[in-house]
Amino acid sequence: MKLSNKGQHRLFFAIDFDEKFKETLHQWVCDLDINGRLVDKDNLHLTLQFLGSVNNHQVFDIVDQITIPQIKPFDIALNKTGYFPKNQILFCELSSDTSPIKKLSSFIQSQLRTLNFIIREKRRFHPHVTIARDAIPPVDFELPTPLSTKVKYFCLMESISIKSGVHYEMVESWPLYRPSDKEILLGYRE
Repeated sequence: MKLSNKGQHRLFFAIDFDEKFKETLHQWVCDLDINGRLVDKDNLHLTLQFLGSVNNHQVFDIVDQITIPQIKPFDIALNKTGYFPKNQILFCELSSDTSPIKKLSSFIQSQLRTLNFIIREKRRFHPHVTIARDAIPPVDFELPTPLSTKVKYFCLMESISIKSGVHYEMVESWPLYRPSDKEILLGYRE
């Protein structure tokens, strides 16, 4: 487990993408004529559950609560942008089936149910990848071909404030699925 040196940690659960996917998505975003602050390539992710600010002891409580879900690895695809006008956030919309992501988000919520220090989201969960902040219209863009990747794990991330903005650092990660002994003997493949 990797934490910053601070006593308080701003945490969230997320799907962190591999380097190739981040690079491809970031290159597409850079080629657009977006009027806003682009999200740094290394910060591209899909938030599953925001936790808020917690102390060192609470971080260990959170990590101890999480088990490996019985959710097999799945593909996600992005194909167009969306916009949250209230927060001026431009995001990539998922074109793939969002039920595995929603199932994973619900799983995390159920795992954290007994921890009363966790902030509970009031908004409906809308899976997306934020690509720009302080964005102003026009914000309607479409990828020439959907950009896809396989999700094999999820992680706990820390948001760390730095001079140039924020940086996200992985604290801990969990695989999506652990095959049974029988599946391993029969040659389980993702």
